Amino acid sequence: MSSTNSALLDDLIVRPHHTALCIENFDAAQSFFCDVLGMRVENEADQRDEEGLGIVTGLPGAVVRWAMLERNGYRLELFKYYQPEGRTVNIRQCDRGLTHIAFEVSDVDDACWRVRNAGHETYSDPQNLRGGATRPVYVKGPEGIVVELIEFRQ
Repeated sequence: MSSTNSALLDDLIVRPHHTALCIENFDAAQSFFCDVLGMRVENEADQRDEEGLGIVTGLPGAVVRWAMLERNGYRLELFKYYQPEGRTVNIRQCDRGLTHIAFEVSDVDDACWRVRNAGHETYSDPQNLRGGATRPVYVKGPEGIVVELIEFRQ
């Protein structure tokens, strides 16, 4: 498909809605995203086991703890699978699959200082990238989920 053609679903997609994360320590993950990043719980359920969930995920009999978190129209959907039990797979930024989620901040240096002061680690100090147009820092989030905080400068 050439760049002059419209995408297959152009006329159907309204907007991006959410990113889903599967985690083990649900309370710690929800606390990080709400208490550190200021998201709010939009909806949640424990022992969610409706038949359609197992069908749509391809995991018949699935039972989960679930929450939808929201901030400024961006949503994170948290899942903890009770059944079937998942496995932990550690990935690096160069490995295939979801590598990080990002939040735009107005002052990355202050944001970095605050998350470190709250006891969270970063991979480095904020760095100037793309000729200084962006200044990101990666935070070690819950269960190895990398959270990028990025300031756009130009």
